[in-house]
Amino acid sequence: MNFVLTYHAIWILLASAIAFGYAFFLYRKDQLLSEVNARIRWTLAIFRFLTVFTICFLLLGLILEKFTERKERPLLFIANDNSGSVLLNKDSTFYKTTYLNELSRFSEDLSGDFEVVEYDFSTDIVPGFSGSFDGKSTDLSLVFNTIFDQYTNRNIGGIVLASDGIYNAGSNPIYAIARKSFIPIFTVGLGDTNLVKDARIQDVIHNDIAFLGNDFPIEVSVSQSMCQGEKAIVSIFDGEQLIKQERIEFTEDQSQVKLQFITKANRVGFRKYRAEISELSNEFSTANNTANFYVEVIDGRQKILMTYQAPHPDVAALRSVIETNKNYEAELKQIDEVSSLNGYDLVIIHNYVGGNKVLSDYIENGVGPVLFIVGVQSDLAAMNKLEIGFNGRFNDTEDVLYVSNPAYKEILIAPKTIQLLANAPPLQAPFGSVDFSGAIDVLAYQKVGNIVLDMPLIYFSQKVESRFGVIMGEGIWRWRLYEQMKNQNTEGFADFFGKIITFLAVKENKDPFRIQIANEFTENEDVVVGAELYNKSFDLMNDPEVKFMFENDNGDEFESYFVRTANAYQLELGKLPQGYYTWTASTSFQDKVYQKSGSFIVREVKIEVLNTVANHRILNSIAENSGGGFYLASELSKLQSDLKTRDDMVTVVYQEKEFDDLIDYKWVFFLLVLLVSVEWFVRKFQGAY
Repeated sequence: MNFVLTYHAIWILLASAIAFGYAFFLYRKDQLLSEVNARIRWTLAIFRFLTVFTICFLLLGLILEKFTERKERPLLFIANDNSGSVLLNKDSTFYKTTYLNELSRFSEDLSGDFEVVEYDFSTDIVPGFSGSFDGKSTDLSLVFNTIFDQYTNRNIGGIVLASDGIYNAGSNPIYAIARKSFIPIFTVGLGDTNLVKDARIQDVIHNDIAFLGNDFPIEVSVSQSMCQGEKAIVSIFDGEQLIKQERIEFTEDQSQVKLQFITKANRVGFRKYRAEISELSNEFSTANNTANFYVEVIDGRQKILMTYQAPHPDVAALRSVIETNKNYEAELKQIDEVSSLNGYDLVIIHNYVGGNKVLSDYIENGVGPVLFIVGVQSDLAAMNKLEIGFNGRFNDTEDVLYVSNPAYKEILIAPKTIQLLANAPPLQAPFGSVDFSGAIDVLAYQKVGNIVLDMPLIYFSQKVESRFGVIMGEGIWRWRLYEQMKNQNTEGFADFFGKIITFLAVKENKDPFRIQIANEFTENEDVVVGAELYNKSFDLMNDPEVKFMFENDNGDEFESYFVRTANAYQLELGKLPQGYYTWTASTSFQDKVYQKSGSFIVREVKIEVLNTVANHRILNSIAENSGGGFYLASELSKLQSDLKTRDDMVTVVYQEKEFDDLIDYKWVFFLLVLLVSVEWFVRKFQGAY
């Protein structure tokens, strides 16, 4: 223990002088004590000196410096693989019973030497050992990343990883352990490394969306081991109806076969299909003989009309963007060929010219969204009459570059795409005396040389209920070629114009009651639903209760209620079994009932049953690269003994420094009270008061 002064030590002399002077002058001439024995007077003077000196000394801020020791036992993490693949062997009963008991006993026996932390892991990592072995996927890297992130700067002694070594999610665990290569990892090999007789549906490749009446392909990959000479039948079912079938024969000990099926989309909605391989005699597992998948059959795409004055490379460039989007289909017509615009979700006009009454009425009345590309052949006088955001005279053309408007937030463009367009070749834009409306939203400005003009290159406006977009220049095909030259792809170009087309074509939702839910989930995902309710002023409200009913494809019904958030609603349904679900959400607000309905699917996850052979090689590599060791599930007692004898897994002693103000100690207070009380009592007894 040390004493630390907050002021210079010379102030102690001053405190002593003050205390001595106070006591000396008080007792030297005190007439009431003139007949009291000198020793008693000196004793009282000393008491007064000590009292005053202590008070002055405390005012100097004396601090006590103390050193304490804190011992931290080494942390030992025991992570047990809880995925379904662990049970895919002949010893599945052992892992459900004996192994779990031995693992719990192993953890308990080590708790005297280590601070033991138990985890189960598969898709997620959770505390404790559940022993359910029902995980749908395995992420080994998640174990190490979680421990390293949550226990930074702690005394991590080691990690015991019990797994079959099969991982099908996350990154390679070898890269994960490189973050803390000095921490030893001890791996326990579960499962069976021997090949077994097994034929399985390895993968099914299919369209997520098909159009009513169209044929679509299904590719089924069949893998097998130890099935040489066997024959099997691979079938495709639509619901419970058999629609396609093919026979195969296995000629090798291990192989993979890909089969192509073509089927027709004949009903609208989510359709449940099943790929199935027939069961072989003495086959090890039949859990992987089927694979369910879903295809959404829709009745047509959104139609986009591309109309132009004359053929132009810009039209072909935009057409390539539209045709890569499965939700859109493009139709091309020259302006004078347009006789009807019914059924189109977006009209793109390249170099507009007047004279087509159907087209001009459609634009002037704001019947639907339109994207204009204004080029050198555009009829600018006719466009002035359309009231689409600009007015003026054009008498020349000039080359303009792209400059993004950082204030525009309606369409989020990737930074690399913005940089690409900023360096892309210029567009050829009309030049003249032009005024632009103050109601337009500018996505990009024009740039000539190094000067950024106060003139929009791409902007959007609103007419009636429809959005209009205007590109003040032609030559966007050069942007596409430029990206192809720079990046050997046109992803940025497609993404940029794809977002513009989607922004214009999507109809604005002004419904006061809205539900946000994805169309697809997997068995590994939590199903989360959001809801919003607006009043007549379009302010968010969450006063009324919102009910959510959903039903699976077996007809089982479930009822839940949304939880209120700050100003909206949210509902977490957790992980749901694979299947097709329909839902209905309802609420009552201001004497009106609102109801929404829809559907979603939960896709099956069967990757855990596709591999029946344990991978102990990766476990050996993890142990070797980290300075640990590899053990079998039957060697837990040996692992326990080795852990206790490791000299690098020890308790760490930390010496910590603490500072306390002397004035905070209660005994100092009682000392002062004692000094003052004794002095008062003696003076009172001697008649000095």
